[in-house]
Amino acid sequence: MAKWEYHIETVNISERWSSKRQKEEVEAFRSYLNQMGSAGWEMISYEAVPLTGHFSKDIKGYAYLTFFKRQLEPNG
Repeated sequence: MAKWEYHIETVNISERWSSKRQKEEVEAFRSYLNQMGSAGWEMISYEAVPLTGHFSKDIKGYAYLTFFKRQLEPNG
């Protein structure tokens, strides 16, 4: 029977950031995903969690929770 291990990562993207900064963060995350893939991790899901202001409760951006899995080695 296959055995799996799991990893969760958080990435924040704020609407207050400039479009250039948002693009840089997305590019950094893409690079991170490729590194995880090279290490055998497969992203199986993600969840967007709204980040709200403390007083206004307005959405200020999103935290993206990403869920990964990879198969454990037979003796791992």
